[in-house]
Amino acid sequence: MKPKVAIFDLTDCEGCEVQIVNSRFIDRVFEGVEFLHFRLGQRVNRWEEFDAAFVEGAVITSHELELVKKIREHSKFVVALGSCACFGGIAALNNFIGVNEAKKYVYGDNADKIETLYIKPLPEIIKVDFLIRGCPIASEDFERTVSDLLAGRMPREHTRPVCMDCKSKGNPCLLLEGVECAGPVSYGGCGAPCPSAGMPCDACRGPLEEPQMIAELELLKKIASKDDIIRLFRKYAPMAPLFKGIGGEDR
Repeated sequence: MKPKVAIFDLTDCEGCEVQIVNSRFIDRVFEGVEFLHFRLGQRVNRWEEFDAAFVEGAVITSHELELVKKIREHSKFVVALGSCACFGGIAALNNFIGVNEAKKYVYGDNADKIETLYIKPLPEIIKVDFLIRGCPIASEDFERTVSDLLAGRMPREHTRPVCMDCKSKGNPCLLLEGVECAGPVSYGGCGAPCPSAGMPCDACRGPLEEPQMIAELELLKKIASKDDIIRLFRKYAPMAPLFKGIGGEDR
């Protein structure tokens, strides 16, 4: 009997699921497991007991809150899929504006008809067994995590910063060129696609467990404004504990 896997999407862009569908490994993954629930990838979905459930997106409504609790009850393993699930993602920027103020700005007179919760990372809502970081995720990370979990192994996370990926590719250091970059304090393993294209790392995979944040911020203050520094760390992982206090607490 094949292991039973589910992929759920909450409030998000579904970019992480698109990465899975477009993966060159997807045929191998589909052959090895039975997808009971994968709205983007198949037409028929059902609820049973899942060996592993992957949850993409941020919890912003009471319906989604109850959904993730149900997923946890029916799953042996739960994996947060992508930055929105891991750290609140783009949607969690509302927390710093004020949820009600953000709704009024977007929806005007209809704001009272829209439900928006204070946004928390998925691991603060339910027990999460593993994170697959990134915006979007790397499809290789998904395949490796599925393989490890279903083989009874707890997946291993990368422990090196993005800077190590840059060095392996021979990229020049953007910080030394006066460009604000979060590479020294951000989880690597992504292959540094942004710096390789001349764009700074904006920490979509979240902070390292023990980043040198003080040194990073002191260096950034020499080349960037306070507002630019705040935007750098709030863009994709705003509710990561080591990032959300930069520039003031959320509301």
